[in-house]
Amino acid sequence: MTQLDRVALFFSIILIVLTILVYRRRSQTPDSFIRGSGNVPWWMAGSTAFMTQFSAWTFTGAAQKAYEDGFAVLVIFWGNALGFLLAALYFAPRFRRLRVSTYSDILELRYGKTTQLVYVISQIFLTLMTASIGLYGVSLFLSAVFGFPVVSIAVLIGSLIIAITLVGGVWIVSANNFIQMMQLAILTLVIGGFCLTLMWNGSLSFPESNRDFWIGSSHNSLLIMGIWSLAMLVKQCISINNATSSYRFLTTADDSEARKAAGLASVLFVIGPVTWFLPPWLLGSAGIDLAARYPALGNDAANVAYVHFIIHYLPSGVLGLVISAMLAVTIAPITTAFNRDAGVMMRLVMPLLEQSSGMATRLVSLGRMFGVVQGVIVVLFVIVLSRIELVSLFDIMIMFGVLLQMPLALPALMVLFRTGAPDWAGWGSVLVGITVTLGSYLWLDMPTLQRLPWIAGFPESQLVDIKLAISLVIQIVTVVGFLFLARYLYAPRRPFSRARRLAEFFANLKHPVIARRESLEPRHMFSLPSRLLCVAALLSVALASFSSTLAGLSVFVCLALGQLMMAWVMR
Repeated sequence: MTQLDRVALFFSIILIVLTILVYRRRSQTPDSFIRGSGNVPWWMAGSTAFMTQFSAWTFTGAAQKAYEDGFAVLVIFWGNALGFLLAALYFAPRFRRLRVSTYSDILELRYGKTTQLVYVISQIFLTLMTASIGLYGVSLFLSAVFGFPVVSIAVLIGSLIIAITLVGGVWIVSANNFIQMMQLAILTLVIGGFCLTLMWNGSLSFPESNRDFWIGSSHNSLLIMGIWSLAMLVKQCISINNATSSYRFLTTADDSEARKAAGLASVLFVIGPVTWFLPPWLLGSAGIDLAARYPALGNDAANVAYVHFIIHYLPSGVLGLVISAMLAVTIAPITTAFNRDAGVMMRLVMPLLEQSSGMATRLVSLGRMFGVVQGVIVVLFVIVLSRIELVSLFDIMIMFGVLLQMPLALPALMVLFRTGAPDWAGWGSVLVGITVTLGSYLWLDMPTLQRLPWIAGFPESQLVDIKLAISLVIQIVTVVGFLFLARYLYAPRRPFSRARRLAEFFANLKHPVIARRESLEPRHMFSLPSRLLCVAALLSVALASFSSTLAGLSVFVCLALGQLMMAWVMR
């Protein structure tokens, strides 16, 4: 890593700090802390939806899949695009119509207190688990780049996350997500343009007629890709459009803003991945043997496909920006999740506090401290991860993620539909989902799959994709079926107050939220991001002045022009 790369990384961290300072006073009340008083612009909400849907894995694990399997990796991200398109058409405005502050309010209204508590505890556990894995993964990568201990890097990044959480609130999180999204989008477009120049001058070529790149080399590849693609599309749509993910749209002003936020995320996930994966595609097409170049990484050598391309084909300084992008996509989902969980805790504690003039301040302080505690736990857990045998622990963590994520997502997706499910079916369907997923995980092993007549003879590497699809189908059929059948098993009469609230829940779904345009303060909302983008452009110009090559000068000038163009649009 060159000195210019370090300067670029330092400049990127400065931009994050400036964003925190600019928005630090916009979360002084519980409602502004939790959902920005319902006044977060659609482009900020859409940026948050976009930034929280992927992580540093995009530049490592996903790049490996692009390098090894070609086109198939796009299905994951186009599944996000389809999910957000469905959100724009249906789910996002209806979640907003419920007129609540947090996802836990939605679950309490639909399934009652017990289900609400089950989800809150499970989501906090998942937040800590996924944040720890994400932070540990990026710390491992940066440790290899900088040569510093994993723990030191984890503590530094964790401290930045805790600082954002301590100042806290949805405004800081959303503003930082927007600025980092713009930085990421402009950077990947410039890198994609650089790839096109390499293809134009013949340095690298795109696999236009390579069957392996498009569908794989096996005679079953087309079928396998179709099954896997459909499974991934369905999985991503469920992940995006369930109530636990609705916090992305609860911050918007009305139905229209919620639709625009989801629409923005959908468009970004259609266009963005094509530019992200050009580098590993070109390396794979060129036949560059990463395993031979990085023997210490073993089977994971292809994880460095993206970074290898940046180091060997792009000018000095770009690696620093790519690392800053990896930091951004690690920090964004963690801080957003911490803010979401802090908001939930504030809502749960609010009825327990005595009404007073200082209650709002105490609640905001409570939310910030809860986020800080989560951050400290995550850093401590990363320290533990760095000191124990990793393989078995990662298997356990991934298994628990699979066990909890889909069983929680499906009942939360079905809240908007009249299934007739009694309150107990909310937490009951989660238990059914966990049981089914555990059964699929243990029962659907490779020997069992190979005994099935319609897939006998498939290679073991392809059976993994079939297992995913079968497990997903079983999960959907059993959980959704249980929600529709639960009322025939046991359906106690709801108290009058509970029945009235549930009736209001479904009635609100039919009544759009329409905000007054003058309440959105558009000029003020746009001016702050515009100024921050101007600062980013100045930093890019500084990097251009430091660059010693024409290629470096060209890249940083293009970045500055892109940032200035977006600043002009946002003015």
